[in-house]
Amino acid sequence: MCGLLACVDAHAVVTRIAIDTVDAPTFDAREFGAVGRYEKLSGKAFGEVDPADPLNAGITYIQDAPRNARGRVEYVVDISILKPIEPSRGNGTLLYDVVNRGARRAFDVFHVGPGGGNNPSKAADVGDAYLLRQGYTLVVSGWQADLPKDPEEFNAYFPVAKRGAAPIAKTISVELIVTKPAFTLPIGWDNGRALLPYSTIERQAQRARLIRRAHADAADEVIARNEWSFGACPDGKTVTESLTDICLPAGFSPDAVYYLSYLAYDPIVMGLAFAATRDVVSFLRYDTSSANPLIARIGRDLQPNAIRRTIMFGRSQSGRFAKDFVYQGFNQDEAKRVVFDGTIELTGGGRLTNVNSEFSMPGRFSTTLVGHFTGGDQFPFTYETLKDPVSGRTDGLLERCRAQGVCPKIMHWDSGTEPWGARASLVRTDPLGKTDVKIPDNVRFYYFAGTQHVPAGVSAGAGICQSAPNPNPYREAARALLAAMNDWISAGKAPPATRYPSLADRTLVRPLPQREFGFPEIPGKRYTGEANHLFMNDDSEPPRHVKGKQYTVLVPKVDRDGNEVAGVRSATLQVPLGTYTGWGLRKKGYMEDRSCYLQGTFIPFVRWRIDRGNDPRRSLEERYVSKDNYVKLVDAAAQRLQQEGFLLPEDAQRISREARELYLGF
Repeated sequence: MCGLLACVDAHAVVTRIAIDTVDAPTFDAREFGAVGRYEKLSGKAFGEVDPADPLNAGITYIQDAPRNARGRVEYVVDISILKPIEPSRGNGTLLYDVVNRGARRAFDVFHVGPGGGNNPSKAADVGDAYLLRQGYTLVVSGWQADLPKDPEEFNAYFPVAKRGAAPIAKTISVELIVTKPAFTLPIGWDNGRALLPYSTIERQAQRARLIRRAHADAADEVIARNEWSFGACPDGKTVTESLTDICLPAGFSPDAVYYLSYLAYDPIVMGLAFAATRDVVSFLRYDTSSANPLIARIGRDLQPNAIRRTIMFGRSQSGRFAKDFVYQGFNQDEAKRVVFDGTIELTGGGRLTNVNSEFSMPGRFSTTLVGHFTGGDQFPFTYETLKDPVSGRTDGLLERCRAQGVCPKIMHWDSGTEPWGARASLVRTDPLGKTDVKIPDNVRFYYFAGTQHVPAGVSAGAGICQSAPNPNPYREAARALLAAMNDWISAGKAPPATRYPSLADRTLVRPLPQREFGFPEIPGKRYTGEANHLFMNDDSEPPRHVKGKQYTVLVPKVDRDGNEVAGVRSATLQVPLGTYTGWGLRKKGYMEDRSCYLQGTFIPFVRWRIDRGNDPRRSLEERYVSKDNYVKLVDAAAQRLQQEGFLLPEDAQRISREARELYLGF
């Protein structure tokens, strides 16, 4: 007997799914329209992959991973399922929410209101519950195996690669930045959190190098080996022995970038992340036995599997994961079946991931400020196959799935930050930025103009940036396009045509000089035109750019207000209250005037014409004359977006209502 342990054929790639807790009904027994109530199942999925199968042979270190008695490599991932209690009342679509550093993202993106964090359980946790009202079955599972094992996050448990008795070792680099002074940093310090690090080898510790740069492209300042050590020293004086922390008594400054190069050992077989995701979703989609937690039972009778289609959704890190998942050939399971019918890749830009690589550190990625040598940022960039004049390689993101006959329908969504920080133009143009590249029939590009990576709250503070962050939303367009994706898969109804900057309509341009780019000279505000450059990188430690091997990065054209003119332009951008950018600049003491990570900028218009001074942008008074006229313009913009397929009727009504409630001061 298995009880809450769902038992699976021992020869399957998913060997069992252990459901530890069942919350039925969840969300305080709230009813979600015709779909009814939901239940939440939480536990772990246990699986194994055959390293001899060609679908798995490309997993880095798979041949060096420990094997069980069947000659397979095992893994375990956390899993959570939100599904209608009566599956037949759902919409038949499994929406796989790729977790970002162990955290759910779909509720934050698609729901208006609170997202409920990683364990949504109360009615108040689901905001307006759009996904639940539509009847989606929502699945998340862990995949990033270097996260601290926090019970509130979705973790993955993958083996360490070994070659006999000796550990696998390699010299690697990690990049370290801080937002406040510190004396100690974990080797695994990444984006403000400590990840499980690759430890150094004690006898090799003295050969490690620590370099400081005033910014990513500045000259190296080698910190003498006697000025720092492996160890923890929170006070900068007393050092506690550690091979996973570094101590700098002079202190790590937020006004610099640090690079640690050291010999690391015991790499995780991180590429199992793709295989585990493939196998878990394939099992939930295709298995018709009682072992599948999606199969309902009425009395003694098993009901048919209600899942008829699958969509993978990811934002930022997880959006890049979704793109790389398809590129690396994992959208076909070991039974040669399609895993995902559609993938939605939000705010990934031109980047992939370094998930399936040696000594993978999936949390790291390239931005304008840091990460220029992070893996997963090299060719290919486009979905169509082409030859790269920089590297000499020929490839495309759909090469493998085309050969397998399993390419999904793909929506590629970017915010206004990705052209500046993630080289988004390279998904649309050739590597030298001379011509637009053909978009395959199964792919749509949508650019959420004038937004930032994650839109800010209206009252959000500037933090270490010079200006307030950008509140221009893209949630409404995302909701409408998710519905379009579901219709595209289920009914063959074509979604809106691609709406993305291009060379053909002259909306992809160089960011400098400022006069040619067109960004206005706004009093008290700086424009540097700094976008994330891209070179071929060599294999030195620390790595270097290959001279003369540079790609061309372009950015979207702006109007005289500094607002972008191409893409999906929200009602906020069509009837603006200021300038909305996807880029921001850092304050003095924090690498001043360098890119402010993933934060954009909002520069409001002045209210009255008399207060404009030297600001070339018209005041609110000059633009709108009256509040009634402003509301009429917002209403018209919302109606256009709805007719074009970028806004749901309920969101058009809400936007109009919020415009009426907004205080403009006249």
